[in-house]
Formats: sequence, C-alpha cells, structure tokens
Amino acid sequence: MRSPKIHCHICWCILSGYLLVYVHSLSLLTEAAEVHASTSSQISSQPDYFVTCEDLKGVGSFDTTCFLNSNLYRSADIYVLGAGNLEILPHVQIVCPIEGCTISFNLSGNIKVGQNAAVVAGAVVFSAVSLTMGPNSSLNTSSLGGSPPPQTSGTPVGYDGAGGGHGGRGASCLKTNHTNFWGGDVYAWSTLSYPWAYGSKGGGTSDNQKYGGNGGGRVLLDVNDVLYINGSVTAEGGDGGSLGGGGSGGSIIVRAQKL
Repeated sequence: MRSPKIHCHICWCILSGYLLVYVHSLSLLTEAAEVHASTSSQISSQPDYFVTCEDLKGVGSFDTTCFLNSNLYRSADIYVLGAGNLEILPHVQIVCPIEGCTISFNLSGNIKVGQNAAVVAGAVVFSAVSLTMGPNSSLNTSSLGGSPPPQTSGTPVGYDGAGGGHGGRGASCLKTNHTNFWGGDVYAWSTLSYPWAYGSKGGGTSDNQKYGGNGGGRVLLDVNDVLYINGSVTAEGGDGGSLGGGGSGGSIIVRAQKL
C-alpha cells in the first residue's frame, strides 16, 4: 500500500505539471496577443479625418446604417469609422484607381456588398461584425500596389524584363543568368501570420518606358462573426508582356469566426 506521503508527493508533481503547462500556455497566448495587437495597429493606423456617409453620396449614417447607392470615383484615401452598418447596393462601384490608395471601413455593425458591386483600390480594409459579399461582387486590389517597404526599392535592377519579387527575389528572364539582374526585391513582413505587404513591380527592358507589371495591392477582412463570400477577393500582380515581366501578387489577410 502506497504511503500517504508518497501519494501526496505524486499529486503535487501532477499539479505542478498542470500549473507549468497553464503558465506556459498563458505566456504563449500573451505573446500572440501582443503580436496581434502590434500588427493590427500597423495595419489599421488611423488617419486624422474620417469621411461621412454624406461625403460618399450615401443615404443614412455610419452610426446607424449607410446605404451607398451610386458609383463613386475617388483620387484620395477613404477612411470610415462608425458604430453602425454599411450596405453597398447592387451594381455600385467604389473606385480609387491610384497605386496604394486605401479604402477602409471600420464599423461595429455589419457590412453587405451587393450583387455585382465592386470596390477597387490599392488597399481595401473591411472590419465589422459580419461581412456578406453577394454574387459576382468583388474586392479588387490587383496591379494597384503602393510603395515598397523602406528597406527595398520594389523595382527590379537591369533591363531583362525580370519578374516581381515577394517572399523571395523575382526570377530573371535570362535562360543563363551570368549577371546580378534579378527580379523585384524581397518583400518582408514582421510576422508570417500577417503578410501585410504590396507586391513588387516586374522588370522592364528599357529605362525610357515602364513595361513591367505593377505589384498587387493588399486586402484585410477582419470579421468578428460570419464572413460570407459569393464573389471574389484579389490582389494579383499586373501582367507582363514581350517587353516586361509580371508584377508579384500582394497580400490578403482574412480573420473570421465563421467562413
């Protein structure tokens, strides 16, 4: 028969093990939360000015429900912050066709993108309780990537029509490459979980004209509950051609409780 002293010692070892695992888990969760908060802060840095539903020619308010019912073409960033809902009605287009232009909706309610509706920009950020994208709707940042990270040029060296880079350097177009003329620079990010970077441009074959494709943009869908997509979300690099290489794709981050 096992003595009470030995039995207590075994129980204490088991309890200590549980405590060690629990404390270690808490440490990992805290570290992950800090990384998430830091990255989220970088991704959704707030501007000095937020637009209203009226500024976007909509009906209602972003603190109740804003209905966007007409096409909107912008040449500057759009930042929206509110406690309500957003509905982009069917066939409506919100377009900012400038490299790196940002369209950001940060709402405490729900976002609905209607059938055949489209949002086109260099960066698209949707943060809401739920997000519903109707048939043939689209969030498109393809070939609209903005400036590269500070440590890179974002543009290939040389005139060999090389491809764009992202997680690695872009490929050379030369079958036998005896030079250092590679494609676009490596685009890095702070953590692998949040690759929030634009794609890089493709190389051209002349310094007189830009022939390479642009880099892809970036999309963040941050949804607390249900994300329903019956359309498309794209961040593709621009096409190359006979006189230039294609750009590399950008970044798409999706966070949702249910997909």
